[in-house]
Amino acid sequence: MNSIQFDKVYDLSVMTYTDMQMHPAEEAAGARVVVERHLMPEGVPAMCGGGRGPAPGWPIYHDVQITTHTGTHVDGTWHFNINGRPIYDFPLEAFMGPAVCLDMRHLPDKTPITGEDLAKAEPQIQEGDIVLINTGWHKRFGTKEYGTLHPGIDGEAAEKFLLEKKIKMIGMDTICVEPGSEQDHWDHPLHRVCLIENEILLIENLGGQIDEITGKRCYVMAFPVMLKADSGPARVVAFA
Repeated sequence: MNSIQFDKVYDLSVMTYTDMQMHPAEEAAGARVVVERHLMPEGVPAMCGGGRGPAPGWPIYHDVQITTHTGTHVDGTWHFNINGRPIYDFPLEAFMGPAVCLDMRHLPDKTPITGEDLAKAEPQIQEGDIVLINTGWHKRFGTKEYGTLHPGIDGEAAEKFLLEKKIKMIGMDTICVEPGSEQDHWDHPLHRVCLIENEILLIENLGGQIDEITGKRCYVMAFPVMLKADSGPARVVAFA
């Protein structure tokens, strides 16, 4: 097995918390995020007798109510393909590999990124790469425009490049990897290319320390929670 040489591990994930921003389509359907703490019932004896047990108030646990597309997550092919594979059916190797993080922070609102844009970007995308794109929109997480005005990849304009390069995964610091609001990309050409016709997994809502790996090659691990579902929330890290 080849070793991975790196100086630091970077967290590219956003925090999950009660009433955090969700995709507008999920919010319209009435979904919300709830992370609720439960305390021990009154009358239960303390578990710290003699100072040797757990701290007072133990145990602490939380109920977590989320969708499979809450926060940083990986889209599996079942998300847009009734015959696609659920997220748990992919091998671990599908969620990790050599990567490049491209700097697209200069793009205006709702810009469609083409194959030509990807081909010109530095560092050069190599065959089989996980392609991460930093648009700078992770800094607007929680704002209304974050869900409607972000840049994204134009699936039709980038399809040839993505397939020729045999891209493994695509990740962006946006609520959707396609540009603009849901209405702007209603046909979802990139989702068609990636999730319906090819097994190119998608990572959405990247954030965290993404600025620190932008313009660099790295090694990425984006492991979703093992759910019997279409997709899954993930902790995404980069080694660089």
